[in-house]
Amino acid sequence: MKSEETTPYTLTIEIARAEGAGDPHAFRCMRQDYVFRSAKGFGSAEFPWDEQVLGAMAQLLRPRPDSAAMQRLGEQLRTFLEQGLSTHEGWAHHEQALLQAVEAGRPVYLTFRFGAAELYSLPWELVTLRTTGQHLGELSGCLVQYEWPGVHPAPLPSRPPGLGRVLLGWSAAGGDVPWKEHREALAGAASGNRYGFEPEKDVVARLSLASLEQALREATAAGRPITALHLLCHGTQLAGGTSGLVWDGAGGEPEVVDTAALRRVLAPYVGSLRLVVLCACYGGHAGTPGNALGSVAQGLHRVGLEAVVASRLPLSVEGSVRLAESFYGAWKSPGSVRPALLEARRALMRAGGLEWASIQLFSPTEPPRPAARLWRRTVLLGLSATAAVGLAIGVVSALPKSQPLGGQVYDEDGQPVADARVTLLQSQPGASVETRTDAQGSFHLELRAEHEAEVRFRVEKEGHVPYEGSANLGNTGLGFTLERAQ
Repeated sequence: MKSEETTPYTLTIEIARAEGAGDPHAFRCMRQDYVFRSAKGFGSAEFPWDEQVLGAMAQLLRPRPDSAAMQRLGEQLRTFLEQGLSTHEGWAHHEQALLQAVEAGRPVYLTFRFGAAELYSLPWELVTLRTTGQHLGELSGCLVQYEWPGVHPAPLPSRPPGLGRVLLGWSAAGGDVPWKEHREALAGAASGNRYGFEPEKDVVARLSLASLEQALREATAAGRPITALHLLCHGTQLAGGTSGLVWDGAGGEPEVVDTAALRRVLAPYVGSLRLVVLCACYGGHAGTPGNALGSVAQGLHRVGLEAVVASRLPLSVEGSVRLAESFYGAWKSPGSVRPALLEARRALMRAGGLEWASIQLFSPTEPPRPAARLWRRTVLLGLSATAAVGLAIGVVSALPKSQPLGGQVYDEDGQPVADARVTLLQSQPGASVETRTDAQGSFHLELRAEHEAEVRFRVEKEGHVPYEGSANLGNTGLGFTLERAQ
């Protein structure tokens, strides 16, 4: 049993947009009202989204951001938290508690769960403390992590491997990368920790989507599935406000791998694959506030990966090596990601620069459960969970109104299932609302009812086993798998 001195201080802050709460991407770049939820009720606050905020966010992408601009942005974020939590315990209460925890040597795990996609684009690691002026990420024992509403970690495999394996994939399609140094860091750390890494077998050079999928498939077939995936490459910003990874393409030319493409390759393996580390610039960059794809890291997190580590900002060669050496030197199993990431943050801070504030963790706060305790058809994104995207509706009114329900349907290979019929079953005999999934496997329904009301639905596609389940209205991030008919 852990002593009080070593028990982590944990805090989860849930925020949703007051306007258009049912759609996490319905963002307009102007002053916005937001709703905060905690066990003690609701609060509200306004965030400006003005030129000063956008200018500071742009500063973050520069090689040497202006420290004064970073401080002002951190103060704006703290003021936002103070206003939103004023009807709860108050941010001042949590600030005092986390400082006391850090002073006592206890780790602090602070989770932000946002039902508004634009909030993920803000650097919450830079929140300043009123008492000391420090940024949250500066505190040696404080880790900020992120969670999409309704996401649950994939169930643990029924027969977990005795020794976890790490796979290194690297691509120099976007420029030279220090793959030898990363290989040595993994090999050195593996020799003293409880996971396996064989440099001759566990490296995919000149990484492509096809070679990655092949490596994962062969490892699973051989009974030696991959536990952690370490991806080293260059990242890039794309038109439309998204980001991607630069890998080797099928024809030998560089190929930009976006969130959707990598998600489709990794989704079938989330049962055994517990950790993905993106050593690339912009792997955690959400792009233009509110864009539908979000960051690569966020997209992988939403399909049920237990932990995704990525850099929001540009990542230097030296910083990537330092991250690999320090993180894997402390990482012993999927359950040790947070303390290992704290160690990596300390190492980056000692080197100077802003890379300590760039490293992000996307991870559900709920621990993974054994597969035997779940339905045979794996629910990827928590069908019965009440999504934070609907918090504001519950505050504004409990009267029946048009409520959304949406998500994505995958097959057993993690590919989107198009033209599947999704039927929302009503309590009234013969009444139903029906739609079909689009080319990306996505669907959207509207029903006039109270928010958070639980409904039943059915998904059907020729050649697949029909699926029935439950969901709470307001959840637009559902995701589940249709099995093929035998």
